[in-house]
Amino acid sequence: MKIILDYLPKRYYDVTKFSEVLMENAIAIRPMIYKEARECADRISTGINNIRKDVVDLHDREGWSALGYNTWTECVEKEFDQARRYIFYQFAAAQIEQNVSGCTKVHLGTIPETHLRPLAKLTPEKQREAYQQAVETAPEGKVTAAHVSKVVKELTGEQPKHKPEPKPTIPEHNEDSDALFHLKRWWKKTTKKDRRVFIEWTKEEGL
Repeated sequence: MKIILDYLPKRYYDVTKFSEVLMENAIAIRPMIYKEARECADRISTGINNIRKDVVDLHDREGWSALGYNTWTECVEKEFDQARRYIFYQFAAAQIEQNVSGCTKVHLGTIPETHLRPLAKLTPEKQREAYQQAVETAPEGKVTAAHVSKVVKELTGEQPKHKPEPKPTIPEHNEDSDALFHLKRWWKKTTKKDRRVFIEWTKEEGL
């Protein structure tokens, strides 16, 4: 790498970032062996550290093939089962995060997935514009998923949905609402992994 840098005027590169890109590309072009793929999939399943980087690695370095699957989609559906939708969200978020922040794979996962999801409907150029605007106009400097979504709607001209006026109801002696009843019912059926993902989501949303 030093030989490459010696031929470039210093004003044309950031040494640290250039080093990360070279190292990242060197690893990315080498497919995973079974042991690497198994450890990567296990880290994703247990939710240790930043799974977004591991999700991208498992895809880009064809860890799914090393595990014996024919496609990436088949791997996600069989390896992660009930969390598969979350894995797909994280993979999509990685593409958007790299686009709006210019980060390398090493730093993936800095931006919450829920903040990136509203940007998925935009072109790459508009994604950068929308996220920059969301950062600059965030109330009290705190970016939220709701604020990013609002900025996206303003850019696309989408009209906010007006919620109908709620009908007055008579209290039913502290009985659970229909929504709460079903939430409790499904909560009992969820796995520990699903509960952990849900709790993390509520934290990101500030609920």
